[in-house]
Amino acid sequence: MHMKTKFLHLLLITIITGLPLMLFAQADYWADLVYFSGCPVNHIPKGITIPDRSMKARAVMNSIIAGSGYAELKQKFPDSLDAILERLCQGNVIRIQKEKINILFPVLTGEKREQLNARVKLKIKDCLTGIDSLVIPLRKELKDHPRLVFHFLWSRVIDNCWWGLYNQEFNSKKGPPSIAWIIYPPHPYQCGTNFDQTANNSQIAISWSYNIFDEFFTLPSTKAFYSLAKHDSLPAKDRDFFMKYGLMDQDNSSLLFTYPAGGRLDSLCDSLKSAYTRMIKGMFNYRSLGAEFGIPAPELFIIMSHEIAYNIFQQLSEQKKDLFIPILRETNAGRNFSWLCSFRMERD
Repeated sequence: MHMKTKFLHLLLITIITGLPLMLFAQADYWADLVYFSGCPVNHIPKGITIPDRSMKARAVMNSIIAGSGYAELKQKFPDSLDAILERLCQGNVIRIQKEKINILFPVLTGEKREQLNARVKLKIKDCLTGIDSLVIPLRKELKDHPRLVFHFLWSRVIDNCWWGLYNQEFNSKKGPPSIAWIIYPPHPYQCGTNFDQTANNSQIAISWSYNIFDEFFTLPSTKAFYSLAKHDSLPAKDRDFFMKYGLMDQDNSSLLFTYPAGGRLDSLCDSLKSAYTRMIKGMFNYRSLGAEFGIPAPELFIIMSHEIAYNIFQQLSEQKKDLFIPILRETNAGRNFSWLCSFRMERD
């Protein structure tokens, strides 16, 4: 965001909320909150959305993450602090013990963030040959759609393997927990996937990153994407969105990539998912690292698995200039989502 625009935005917040600008001088850690939806074991605090609904609560949480204790917070927020802290405690976002405030979900900043990044970089520095064995067959299978290779590598292979990998790492059958976490600063290649099923078990996968998509939470419904995939009629609002983001052409024809469940591409993704799982299984001892970072091992597994992937993508970007990675604004300035979505179609 341009500095002048950012100042005007903060000035508007001040006028509307009455919050002084000094409260926003620190980093907005909360902007980098991410979620992972695993199995029904849910480690996401029930009050995690409080700072999204309240700018004062967000400013308080950012101050806590920055290291402010109760006395310092009381100076910044003399009138509203205790009520906000009580709500955050009730929502299991924080715990207060003798005026020491503990955050109850993983947050890695400063030195710990640097240590985690260094550990991951050291482990994956020789991974490129293994990743080549995933990229090459995807390029061959998607030779008519080369700009979709990254989407399939990330969303259909890597981001789709955590369940099986977790069960192998932890000798489990339950799958990884659902968690929320903050890493600051975020990795420049941070990304995620939204998966959703239709009534007939067809599945959409949408790759996203905060770097390119400010309107991610205004996505049309899965039903609308499914109608697009089947070339059915759409409401004007959904058509406008799909045209804006490159998923429909001027003739109202769909540009959303679809492929059959159980077909060659689907089977290839399954085999590559197994190959990637073998590649990174045992890369870290999550129990010992969890103790070191103060994060439960299952939650640290989720965080580090994503950081491993992000560092791999950075390495690919640096060493394979011909691999198109559309999660970055500089490579996808138009925010074309036809390179970031796919629909795996079951037979009706």
